[in-house]
Amino acid sequence: MFRGFRTKRGSRTIKIIVVVLAIAFVGGLLYTGSVFIREPGGDGYGVIATVNKKPITREAFEQGYRNALLAEYEYTGRVLPETIGPIRASILDQFIDTALITEAAEKAKIRVPSKEVDAELKLQEEAFPSTEAFRDALAANNLTVSQFKSLIKDRLTIQKLFAQVQEGVTVSEDEVRKAYTNETGEPAEGEEFDEARSEIEARLRTAAQQDALSHWLEGLRNDASIDLRDAELRALKNIQEGDYDEAIAEYDSAITLDPENAYLYVGVAQAHMAKDDLQQSTEALKEAARLRPEDPYMRLLLGLAYRDGDSSELAVSEFKAASEHGGLDILLHVRLESLLKSVGSEEDVKKQQDKIEEIRQLLEKRDDAISSQDQADN
Repeated sequence: MFRGFRTKRGSRTIKIIVVVLAIAFVGGLLYTGSVFIREPGGDGYGVIATVNKKPITREAFEQGYRNALLAEYEYTGRVLPETIGPIRASILDQFIDTALITEAAEKAKIRVPSKEVDAELKLQEEAFPSTEAFRDALAANNLTVSQFKSLIKDRLTIQKLFAQVQEGVTVSEDEVRKAYTNETGEPAEGEEFDEARSEIEARLRTAAQQDALSHWLEGLRNDASIDLRDAELRALKNIQEGDYDEAIAEYDSAITLDPENAYLYVGVAQAHMAKDDLQQSTEALKEAARLRPEDPYMRLLLGLAYRDGDSSELAVSEFKAASEHGGLDILLHVRLESLLKSVGSEEDVKKQQDKIEEIRQLLEKRDDAISSQDQADN
């Protein structure tokens, strides 16, 4: 039923993507349709976590979360309720990692000369057709030139820090030969090996450098003092670590403070499902669907819970409700058709198939209109 929380923290690959540095500045990108935009919790714009006593503010975190929702929507065309928790957990990880990396850069006393920042700024500006287009792009992201230069300096500082961490990473001849033999099944000798040697060595070195960064950052995390002051964030971490009972307790605390937040009920449903407690998971999803009855994916999740609990009539009712509120989301409707085939009647399936065909025709007309307009504009 759910996706996103099954991987244990120890087995996940750390991705060194320093994007959080820009979150405090890049704003105003809110999708206000079916995507849920969270309001601040009871502590307003207070501190939701500290990393080595340095604060992560709710304002910055929620802005990062909103930007991540927008990116998810622009990439997939939808934001599924069961992905809300993993998205927030990922944003939290990025904030924590960025705080630790920034602190490490300060301790290393890395300096970036102004001329390097100016040179990078020039390269960024030259990527646009004109200076005006460049300034418009900054304005669209609520950035001034000064703020953008600050971000460039941060990025260059971190690049220098990473270079220090990766300094000394080497790949041995034996490793190159072993990789060639493993990949080709041939002995590492002759002209073909000589031709492949440099590519294999470069690839192994890149992987070794990424491993060095991952181990280094994991060490920073292990040594850090991280205090999560938000019950939902603590619940998300508990789920990642497999402590589902504690996650449920933390979600209950979060719901007490924010009882109208449907996504908290989805989160606690995920925790119950991880314990194979379908009854409690279903009860939580019923409350989530009550709070957001027009969210088709909420109704879909509840329908899946009913189906798994052998309540076919209730499942069909929820699948129909999901279809009613599903708009032109054809992937959703195709999935509902498949589900109705397993629990619904032939009439239910036929109605869903008719709706899919209607949506296909509407989408084709829309695409044709867009294509015609593009041709007219050109």
